[in-house]
Order: sequence, then C-alpha cells, then structure tokens
Amino acid sequence: MLCFDSPDEAWLDFVAENRQGTYQGKQHDLIYGAVANDDVYRTITLYMTEVLDKQQTLAALKIRKLFNQLVFATEKSLQYLHFEGRELV
Repeated sequence: MLCFDSPDEAWLDFVAENRQGTYQGKQHDLIYGAVANDDVYRTITLYMTEVLDKQQTLAALKIRKLFNQLVFATEKSLQYLHFEGRELV
C-alpha cells in the first residue's frame, strides 16, 4: 500500500506523473492520500505546464480543503471488497 499523509513533494510528483502518463514507479494495490479533484487539478495543471514551480504549487494546495481517498488500483485489491447490501435514501 502506498500512503501519502499529506500533499507533499512525493504526492505531487506521483499525481503529476500519473496525470501525464509518465509514472514508472512500483505499481501498488492500494493508494491512500489527498484527492486530486477538479479544484486541485487546476493547480496541478499550472504546475505541469510550469506556470507554478513545486513550492508554489504546494503552497497553493495548503489553503485548499483536501479530502483523502483510498484507491483500489489492481484486480488483486478488488478482492478485499465485499458487497454488504444497499439502502435507498
């Protein structure tokens, strides 16, 4: 499992490389960390297009409310999921 405790340089590199399709690192079954949603993605795009440098990008992200997610990234990881039921709301 790959775990990012906060949106730091390693997280930014991981997200940017995955968005650009250039990630060459280890494949992980589970990935936990801040969501790069539409709001955050605008800032990351400015980083990827070199409008912002790494430190400016991380500073801009610190003022945003970030939410964490757990990604089941492989078929193997999906084996840990079990359907319990559903509820109409």
